[in-house]
Amino acid sequence: MIKAVLTDIEGTTTPISFVKDVLFPYSYEKMEEFVKNNLQNPQVQKIIEDVKKEINKSDASLEEVIEILKSWIVEDKKITPLKELQGLIWEEGYKSGKLQGFVYPDAYNKLKEWFCSGIKIFIYSSGSVKAQKLLFSYTNYGDLNYLFSGYFDTNIGNKKDKQSYVKIAKEIGFNPSEILFLSDNSDEIIAAASAGYNVIRLVRPLDAEYIDNFPYKQVESFDEIEIGRL
Repeated sequence: MIKAVLTDIEGTTTPISFVKDVLFPYSYEKMEEFVKNNLQNPQVQKIIEDVKKEINKSDASLEEVIEILKSWIVEDKKITPLKELQGLIWEEGYKSGKLQGFVYPDAYNKLKEWFCSGIKIFIYSSGSVKAQKLLFSYTNYGDLNYLFSGYFDTNIGNKKDKQSYVKIAKEIGFNPSEILFLSDNSDEIIAAASAGYNVIRLVRPLDAEYIDNFPYKQVESFDEIEIGRL
C-alpha cells in the first residue's frame, strides 16, 4: 500500500522549459550583480568558498568564481554551491514579482487529491530545497507548500544513486515498498526501483519520449496514476 509519494519537479510537476528557459537564464543574468551586492552575506561567502574547493583553487578571484558559476549554469551542472546560489537569486526574483512558478494542472489536481487522502508527499530535486520551496510558494495556483511534508536536494545524495533513495526512506520513516517515486529521468527511476520503491516515469510530450521495453510504467500525465492500483 502506498503511503508516501516522492516526486521530482523538472519534467514531472513542472515543464523543463520553465527551468531551462526562465529560471536558468534569470540566474545567469543576475549572477554577477547579486554576488557583488551580497558579499557580506554569510551564505554567499560560504558559497564562494565552496566553489573554490570544488575547483581546487583556494586563491581564485571573485571574477573567476563568478565565471565558473555562470559556466556551470550553461553546462547544467548539478553542483551544490551553484544550486544554493541560484536559490538565493530566484528568491529575489519571486519576491519582486519577476518570477512565477508553474505547475501542470494534472500535477496540481493529483497532488491535492493525494494530500487530502492522507498520503504524505515529498519533493526530491537537484535544485536546492530553498529553490524548491520558492517555486511552490509562487505558483499559478498560489502557495502549494502546504501539500508537502518534506524536501530533499543533492545534499542527501545524487539522484541517480540507489543509496540516496535508501537514505530518504529512512529519513521520512516509510519502507521503500510504501513509497511511489515519480520522475521523467530513467536513471533516477532505475535507482529508486533498485532501492525497493514503486516507480512511475513521467513522459511529458514536450519534455521526454517513451523508452521502448522500459521495465517500469510510463505515463504522460498524473491523471493516469492510480495509487490504489499499485
